[in-house]
Amino acid sequence: MQRIPDYEVLSMAYPSRAVTLVTDGRDVYLASLANDPPAIRNLRLLLALGESLADGSKDGMHQYFSTQAGALAPEVLQALRAAGMTTEAQAIEQGMAAFGSSYPTDDRKRDGFLAQSFLRIQEGIAPDFDKPPTATDNLLRRIGTPLADKTGYMAGVVDYMRRDPQRAALMEQAREHLTNEQRLGYLEGCLLQGSPSGFGDEATIRKGIEAMPQALRTVLVMAVFSGELFNGGMHQFFSNSSGAWAPYVVQAMRDIGMPQAATTVEKGMAMFPHPYPISTDDRRRLAFHHEWNSWDDELDGLTGDVDGQDFEAAVAVYAAARGILPR
Repeated sequence: MQRIPDYEVLSMAYPSRAVTLVTDGRDVYLASLANDPPAIRNLRLLLALGESLADGSKDGMHQYFSTQAGALAPEVLQALRAAGMTTEAQAIEQGMAAFGSSYPTDDRKRDGFLAQSFLRIQEGIAPDFDKPPTATDNLLRRIGTPLADKTGYMAGVVDYMRRDPQRAALMEQAREHLTNEQRLGYLEGCLLQGSPSGFGDEATIRKGIEAMPQALRTVLVMAVFSGELFNGGMHQFFSNSSGAWAPYVVQAMRDIGMPQAATTVEKGMAMFPHPYPISTDDRRRLAFHHEWNSWDDELDGLTGDVDGQDFEAAVAVYAAARGILPR
């Protein structure tokens, strides 16, 4: 966790922004790359493809071409060739050929070849996986084996950047210019992947979370709290397994210099039977096995006391001061 992998550095410093394809479309996306130097434009396109890949995927090229990301296939193919990633380029080329002699970059036209796609989800048309797949669906699932190795793909992208001195310098500059918030985001991701469980009895839960060094525990529980708060407010935080860590969230908030937020979480804890039920099963049995009522309204109402506070910035300052942000 102390050194951020090169591919992750590139993803943070030069985000693909491919998510905007869903709302803005292909032309707007490509226009947003117009001012990038060719090497960075290629890099963003390579990163955009990487976001559609997963190690060990059994879906071949179907996942890529059945989403808006496939609108960039011609440009991605050029980027792969420029990067010398011949095997991956051949997989994309085969996928494009599955649509006939003229590849449809338009999502609606591409959707016409597929029974199972997400290309019209913005129109409220979800894929029907009960429909039999088309010949194109089946072909796309059979090809693309080289791209089922995301780890190898990421190594290829990094190698492309390292091969040229100017590109290599850009990569090192990118590492040096990462913000503390970006470094924190990587650390949070690592901690969440190996996170102890909020399920089990109280002793098991406490043993798991208390085995972590305190500074890392503070980062972890604040990341979990912030995610639950954003997704569903204080009610969701306490009703999910995250609520098992409420006492540690209180301490973490004080550690990062946000005592008023800590008091709000304590108010939520005080609404449960005493002593506060660490066990998620106990907490749900004692407090959540009923129809939503005024008690739930009151618990959920605490959200307004902490919503909008910049926990991420406070945690970044805390983590930087303790030297735990990866480089």
